[in-house]
Amino acid sequence: MDELGEENRIPIVNVDEGDVYVLLGFPIGGLLLGGLTGMDTLVFPLVLVGIVCGVASVYASPSHLSAATWLTDVYRYYCTRPRTTYNVPENDEEALEHSNDIKNDGGLINYTPFAPDERTQDLTNIKRAWPGTRTIQRADGTMEAFLEVDPGNMDFAMSGDWAHIQDVAAEFANNELDYNLKFHATTRSFPVADLITQIDDRLEDEDVSENPIFEELLAEYREQRPQELDGAQQIRYFIGVQVSPLEVYNRYRDEESPAEKLTTLPVIGFLFNPFVTRREDLSDAQVRARMFTKLDRRCRAVQTELIQNVPGWSARRLSTVELFLLAMDFWNGEEHTYDDASNAVRERPVIGNQRRDNNE
Repeated sequence: MDELGEENRIPIVNVDEGDVYVLLGFPIGGLLLGGLTGMDTLVFPLVLVGIVCGVASVYASPSHLSAATWLTDVYRYYCTRPRTTYNVPENDEEALEHSNDIKNDGGLINYTPFAPDERTQDLTNIKRAWPGTRTIQRADGTMEAFLEVDPGNMDFAMSGDWAHIQDVAAEFANNELDYNLKFHATTRSFPVADLITQIDDRLEDEDVSENPIFEELLAEYREQRPQELDGAQQIRYFIGVQVSPLEVYNRYRDEESPAEKLTTLPVIGFLFNPFVTRREDLSDAQVRARMFTKLDRRCRAVQTELIQNVPGWSARRLSTVELFLLAMDFWNGEEHTYDDASNAVRERPVIGNQRRDNNE
């Protein structure tokens, strides 16, 4: 949920593009620096230093990030992030002139709204949410939806059951899947309160009341089970489906035009994107409507062609508010529990206003 698009690798050698940029960038930078100095004796040492720095950066970068992405994050953390958050924006010169009065210098600092240098959208890559469509829009314009998968109980599954799931997934990937999927797994506290409610309802059933032994066992289970499940975690699985703005211009699903094939070329493929996007002159609303329709079709395809073909499995699509809560859990690093997901969204503004009467 914190990345845009899929990982790009160089064909044949299967090396991440970000690592190649770093391995070649540092030596080339050393070569250019040596040429600018005008001293030929420094060219080779600078190139050698560049090679060493490139290899060291690739080796030191985390396994889940390319060297280029890691160096960008390091630069952003140490060089561009704000050291101090003021209650006056830096670009507001008029407010800065009177900042001493606002900050109450020398005394207690009053609570005043402030404008930080970083936005939530810049950190999460989420541009906006579209209520009613169960969709969020990323910063690059791509629409995303998530399906929560309930795989059922596989504790006593045999090898044939696991092989069947593998065959279903392989058939779906080979025959139906022509777009990117994103898999996300997280945990939440086991819903002990729901378990107690179910047991209480079961104790009130007539067949339980007529069987004293079973009723006593169920009551004992109700007393002991919550203590055993204290601190237990429940795993949740999600499948993310996405649609990019460029995909709504494709007229044919199974056969690409020559221009569309050229866009898939490594390194220079993006140069041919304008020749594809100019095929139709669509308004922003028309593009969004087509993206929503295509996203709905892909979500139904995942549910019908993949999930429903596995016995005991089910999936449901998250609402826009549930997507918002999932992002909150991911970025805040803690669990947010609401009886109703819609309660997490404020229905009224934090600061209200009221029209004054003439006599006030």
